Amino acid sequence: LAASLKENLQRRLLHPGANTMQILDVYISAIKVLRAIDTTSENNKDGQQLLLLETVTDPIQKYLRARNDTVRCIITGLTDEKSGGELYEELRRHDATLLETGYESEDDEEPPDPNWRPLSTPHQQALAAVLISDSQKTVSSPLSTASEKNRQEDILAMLVGIYGSQELFVNEYRMMLADKLLANLDFDTDKEVHTLELLKLRFGETSLRQCEIMIKDIDDSKRIVSNIRSTVDLDKGVDADESMVVDAAIVSHIFWPPLLKDDMKVHPRIQTQLDRFGKEYANLKNPRKLIWLSQLGTVQIELDFVDDNDSVGGETARKNIRKKEFTCSPLQATLITHFEDKDCWTAADLSNETGVTEDIIKRKMGYWLNQRIVQCCDVFAHETAHGGSTVKYTLCSSADDNNNEDSAAGNMDGFLANDDGTTMMMEEEEYEDEAIKARNQEAEEMKVYESYIVGMLTNLGKLPLDRIHNMLKMFVSTSEHKYEKTPQQLSSFLEHLCKQDKLEFVDGMYKLVKVK
Repeated sequence: LAASLKENLQRRLLHPGANTMQILDVYISAIKVLRAIDTTSENNKDGQQLLLLETVTDPIQKYLRARNDTVRCIITGLTDEKSGGELYEELRRHDATLLETGYESEDDEEPPDPNWRPLSTPHQQALAAVLISDSQKTVSSPLSTASEKNRQEDILAMLVGIYGSQELFVNEYRMMLADKLLANLDFDTDKEVHTLELLKLRFGETSLRQCEIMIKDIDDSKRIVSNIRSTVDLDKGVDADESMVVDAAIVSHIFWPPLLKDDMKVHPRIQTQLDRFGKEYANLKNPRKLIWLSQLGTVQIELDFVDDNDSVGGETARKNIRKKEFTCSPLQATLITHFEDKDCWTAADLSNETGVTEDIIKRKMGYWLNQRIVQCCDVFAHETAHGGSTVKYTLCSSADDNNNEDSAAGNMDGFLANDDGTTMMMEEEEYEDEAIKARNQEAEEMKVYESYIVGMLTNLGKLPLDRIHNMLKMFVSTSEHKYEKTPQQLSSFLEHLCKQDKLEFVDGMYKLVKVK
């Protein structure tokens, strides 16, 4: 039975076509079913896993451990009611207990045990096991039996046991919590507080202390924004043109995951509003000041469209103003605001104005192309340091919007066909932004270890991946930035350094690039 189940799971489930969340659902169901049909646990008094369960699910555990998104899917299932299913209910068990913390090498707060004794020899351990077994035959502890049964039925403990460490799950939750809090425009943290309290019951309060501070930052931001708005309204009066239009999530960067810090020059009109908010904050929290992360956030923008309708008899044209609201990123808002200055821009000019590469400009302008706000006029070669071509954008007229939608779609399709890969970028922009964000956070975390890697290669010449990984675990174990990355994450970072011409990879060995 075990061999048959194992073979079927490997053939039908453990392949790239299966979604990670589906594999987790099957894994959880398999645990429940195998516990019901496996009777070896009746005489299992020493805490060993069920034989059939361990045999069948071991390949699933190894396969899940190799997938990059397993931890994220587990945390999503625990915290998201819509996609969580059984995992969502697992976190809310009434008999939930604290997960085993494993080995805490740097926990020196507890006083030494005066009754500590050295480890016994194998012969002594075997003799002690026989004595304990004999005593259990005569005296059975209902409390220990119930505790053991509860541990074996803990699905979350088995999922965490796939990796053997809670740290990966806590860090992943921090990243997901940061995304949720920064996307929360209403500063409402009730749901996140409830979820955090449930996670504390399983992972402990100490490991989630940073998450608690993150939520507190958002609550403090709500109060600060309210105070600044009240101050501005009292000073300027209730005037739509003078009212504060900026909300800010003010974070304590030490406790948050690394955030996207790419520089971007916002439009002067937007920068004026940011400076105004920053000045009010400086007055309120002197001597503190704000450092804006320009590419993070959400902009709710209202655009006015003017339609010129010529009246009958040659009378003066009437202007009908249509208003339409959009929710977009700060970069997309900056790009469309530049069209208020002039109707036609090239991707190269927008790149110079914003300080962002042309590739990103083209991808972000895809949003306004899809919304029929702008259209592509031309694709032409231009002189740059690396050669290539640029595109020209212009505002759509009302005639283009109402009468020539098919023609505009045809022109857009032709443009996208000429620009390699742009179609895919436009269709998958929302998902790509999230992936880019996760990759940037990981890259920021890995930058801390760059100096260690350079030092190793300077002293030792060249090293393989495994040696670098083991040395980082050894030398960066007690510092503020403890190294707990996987070999796959380290490999990606080393590849990134190779692309930057800082390292080179030859015959399975990494070494520094020699400066000529």
